[in-house]
Amino acid sequence: MDDCTTNNITNKNQCSLNVNNKIESITIMFNMFFNICKYIFDWILENVIILTLAVIFCFIVYVIYKCYFNPVILKRELSEIGFEHIEKGPDRQRRIARVQAARRLGSKIPPPFPNGWFAIAESRHLKKGDVLAVDALGENLCVYRGEDGVARCVDAYCPHLGAHLAVGGTVCGNCIECPFHKWRFDANGACVSVPGLEHAPKGVSVKTWHTVEADGAVWVWHDAENRDPIWMVKDAEELKGWKLRGRNEFYVSAHVQEIPENGADVAHLNAVHSPSLLSDFGEKYPILCDIIVAPSWGGLSPAVDCKWLTSNIKLSHHYKILKCELLHLNVNITQIGPGHVRLLIHSPLGPVLVVQSVTPLGPLLQKVVHRMYSPAYNALFGAFMVFSEAAMVRSNSTYINAPAYVKADKTIRGFRTWFSQFYSENSKTFKDAMQNPLDW
Repeated sequence: MDDCTTNNITNKNQCSLNVNNKIESITIMFNMFFNICKYIFDWILENVIILTLAVIFCFIVYVIYKCYFNPVILKRELSEIGFEHIEKGPDRQRRIARVQAARRLGSKIPPPFPNGWFAIAESRHLKKGDVLAVDALGENLCVYRGEDGVARCVDAYCPHLGAHLAVGGTVCGNCIECPFHKWRFDANGACVSVPGLEHAPKGVSVKTWHTVEADGAVWVWHDAENRDPIWMVKDAEELKGWKLRGRNEFYVSAHVQEIPENGADVAHLNAVHSPSLLSDFGEKYPILCDIIVAPSWGGLSPAVDCKWLTSNIKLSHHYKILKCELLHLNVNITQIGPGHVRLLIHSPLGPVLVVQSVTPLGPLLQKVVHRMYSPAYNALFGAFMVFSEAAMVRSNSTYINAPAYVKADKTIRGFRTWFSQFYSENSKTFKDAMQNPLDW
């Protein structure tokens, strides 16, 4: 046998040996993996009670942490509110845009930016020295907190060469400093410092906005007549001892007036919100309304009271299980101006204060925020209220200036008359706002 044949036989034996070694290694690894899995499974079965208690304990600790130390935050984008009827898919955003473009807006739509206080920032998020860019009320704004702890708001653009003060701008004492040429503007908006100049130029200033902090937000005063604030906003009395339990944020395609008008539309409550004030499970699972839970609204029409600057509505909500009342809620709704609403909810579980702010980002785009406050013993219920989502049907509706009113709609008529006081002679018309939007 020659050397070539011997080498071939040797190579074949070597290959066969390598294959056997690989098979053996795979078998050993599989057995090890199987034994480890079996050990883990047996250990879980032996300690299932301990593991269950541990999971429950961790869940309870997490809930306590979210309720008392880190409030629950929930956000919903514009495409998530009112467009559930549009099927999901890669081109869903394009189809939503097409639906919005084809939407009939209505006629004689009121001015989109009424006079009043509007929330533009969260107090807890604006620390000393922070600068925030805000686009709202048809304006570009710069919000900052000075070293004295006071929140201030000025027009976004520097009067020098138009740099955006909130994009790269810094806080120096109680002044806002332009990022472009380091010009400084004081709390009154006047230019007080220019690098290289001994004296700042006189008569150069940036517009300032009246601001106030209340109910967990920074509010800015908007008035088409350039008047000083007609009324002031103060913290609700409940906030002296109650804490923030959570916050939700929605973007809704609607006119600013239509959001609070829902509360005055008492006839629609049993039609749209009858499943529950707290959730929309009843709409998704009708059996809950027919067999398990049958909530209803009562005592509505007689309890609507509109006064100058404020509007008050009192509602009651009943939860029943097989005709037996499970829970009773009393809701006292107070609207202060066009964009500020307080809902004080009394229940057997304890009270909860829901502070709602509606801020017009554009003629038909509203930022709706709910802040939940409750006493310590009722923290869980307050945090749960964060997930209470009302059905947002306004994103697809059209505005009807003169509806076909019926007897049950008298509260809507009264509310619209009350709300009209926040429009004035120089309020920007809806047409002008649509022709000159903030969008490029």
